[in-house]
Amino acid sequence: MRKPVSVDQYLNKIKPVIRKTRFSQMKIDDIAKNMDISKVTLYKHFSSKDEIIEQVVEYYIQYLHHADTVANDDSISYIERFQKIFSESLISVIYLSDLFLQDLKEYYPQLFENIFVAQQNRIKNLQSFFQSGMDENIFNRIHIALSLVQDDASLRRIMEPTFSIQWYDLTLKQAVMEYYKMKQYQVIRPDYLDTVDDSGIEKEIIRILQTIS
Repeated sequence: MRKPVSVDQYLNKIKPVIRKTRFSQMKIDDIAKNMDISKVTLYKHFSSKDEIIEQVVEYYIQYLHHADTVANDDSISYIERFQKIFSESLISVIYLSDLFLQDLKEYYPQLFENIFVAQQNRIKNLQSFFQSGMDENIFNRIHIALSLVQDDASLRRIMEPTFSIQWYDLTLKQAVMEYYKMKQYQVIRPDYLDTVDDSGIEKEIIRILQTIS
């Protein structure tokens, strides 16, 4: 018997689309087509177009809350949390694209505000995490706020479709991994660098990039 498709699976099909296409300009027919279902089936799961975007935004907010939990989890080493935070930052940049955020700001201001608050809370938690790592002499003394701005700006630039191959002769995976290694040397003290195992995060970066390929 064929397993029924969940609402989450339908939402997962539309997320890669709305990172590069204005949701506000999509018709229900367009959304149904990208979800690979009929309009009738779509309305069995969602009452309106607005409900779809509300559920997508709620998913992203919950994801940002989860990222906060990882940063505060003392059962995980600072190095492992640094790696997880990097991969979460990459995911956030991919799906909370400039186009998507601008669309929300113009047409769904309350949803934009909800995401903005969640992002600000994540930034505060990350600042506390990196400060704690510096206090434990595991991380170098860096300007945390500027480091987070650097991550957001650099990863957004790397994820632009024309960035890697056209200008710098890099594959997307190479660009992300090289930036990760730069951040590693920037953040982690030299005496801890030999303890870092990058095999896990490399696999995770490949998995993340495959979701948008």
